[in-house]
Amino acid sequence: MKRISIKLYIAALMMFSMGCSKDYLDRTPSDTVQEEELLSTVEGQEIALNGLFRYMYLAGGHDSFGEMAINLALDLRCDDMALHALGHNWFANDYGIEFSRAETHSRPANIWGYYYQLIFQANQIINTIDGVEADEHEKNYVKGQALAIRAYAHHRLVQVFQQTYVGNESAAGIPIKLTAEIQNLPRSPLSEVYTQIEEDYLEALDLLEEKYENEGEDDEEVISVRRKHPSHLGYEAVAGLLSRMYMVKNEWDAAFEYADLAIEKATEKGYYLTPGGSYSSGFNDSYSAGWLWGLTINSAQSTVYASFFSHIDPFAGGYATLGSMKKISNELYGKMSGNDIRRNVYADRDYELDAAGNYIWPTLATSKFRLKNSAWEGDYIMLRMAELYLNRAEAAVHIGDESTARNDVNFLLRNRVVNYQDRTLSGDQLMEEILTQRRIELWGEGHRYFDMMRNKEDLSRDKTHDPGMARIMELPAGDPQWIMQLPQSELDANPAISGADQNPLK
Repeated sequence: MKRISIKLYIAALMMFSMGCSKDYLDRTPSDTVQEEELLSTVEGQEIALNGLFRYMYLAGGHDSFGEMAINLALDLRCDDMALHALGHNWFANDYGIEFSRAETHSRPANIWGYYYQLIFQANQIINTIDGVEADEHEKNYVKGQALAIRAYAHHRLVQVFQQTYVGNESAAGIPIKLTAEIQNLPRSPLSEVYTQIEEDYLEALDLLEEKYENEGEDDEEVISVRRKHPSHLGYEAVAGLLSRMYMVKNEWDAAFEYADLAIEKATEKGYYLTPGGSYSSGFNDSYSAGWLWGLTINSAQSTVYASFFSHIDPFAGGYATLGSMKKISNELYGKMSGNDIRRNVYADRDYELDAAGNYIWPTLATSKFRLKNSAWEGDYIMLRMAELYLNRAEAAVHIGDESTARNDVNFLLRNRVVNYQDRTLSGDQLMEEILTQRRIELWGEGHRYFDMMRNKEDLSRDKTHDPGMARIMELPAGDPQWIMQLPQSELDANPAISGADQNPLK
């Protein structure tokens, strides 16, 4: 994997800092900073850290703009999101599944390169920060962020390039990268990849935990570093990501424990479930009390047409407006009751958007995600409180705590359905309700592919999907077409991975 210039960090810093409410970053000009100098101070390490987060929403093309491009590509491979029309053909191959997963296609190369770039940047911090002379709490803050991102990137990668963990523990996963040096590494077994992911998350959690002085006295003071920006990860967000990972492993006690911990710590800090009245506000503000982690993007940082909002906001004047609206499946839409406020972010009929009738908002098309303004400002969602309640509810059923599961799903629905009356479901019906509400609540946020994989669900697309565009309408769980082939560029460059190590095409 190629190393990037340190100037990318500086450029990323300059863009990132424009969106910050506090001027806490050193804006040293890029032509005066060398890599060694940058990473020799905790301030420089934080510059590198901010470059890492900035990279998560940089655009490399009109269908490759970091996290949300990957989320959109994966959601379109599933059942709950449909394309209205091909438009300019962006994401068309992702929707059709088969072509977009081949070793020569740009999508596997984009996902592989993007996450290993995140890992590389994280490793530059992790491998050097212990030697920096600085306040220990400041160092812990930066290192904890980098470890969490390294875990996050490895986890996302391994779920795209291999079948789910349970039942495939010894299957070939991905190379585990723990240094910033160029290395030719083989594919490690899933069990080893997940062990490393778990270790990184747990160490990050320890480093980001709030520490106190004068413990046990009335004048306790927090001496650890609080989260400095919504694009950064807090303790509660890392706990939430851990719950995701344990759900994939079906380690339900741990999944419950960390979802519960995340909810507890987030609630203490003033986070809360996004109220029903805000569900139609556009999902575009990382400062929302319902978001534990988001990527903040202002007008100077916006990638305009090469952005998530361009492809999903029908009112933005981007690709969605030009015809490639994203629609909820009729099957899932029908699972919402008539007084569910979440129905309001989907068209119940065809609408004209302007007096001239130039733009159409078609039936079932979404307006869940909308830009804040005409300057193309809009933040990317990464982790919400709603997911934590759904994680805990699902795990609770598996460990036999149906009372907690019912409380969590009823709490969510009291905030989503007008005049909702609590239900006393149990067993399979309770689990079905939790999984259904997960599909509805988190629609378009990049969860459906990962949920279908870990639950080993068959793909069955309803008539909302046009077979001419979708191409594949049915796909059994475990089929090779669920996962992507390793990119040809990796096979060409890495002698530790041969053609025999490649995922099957079909």
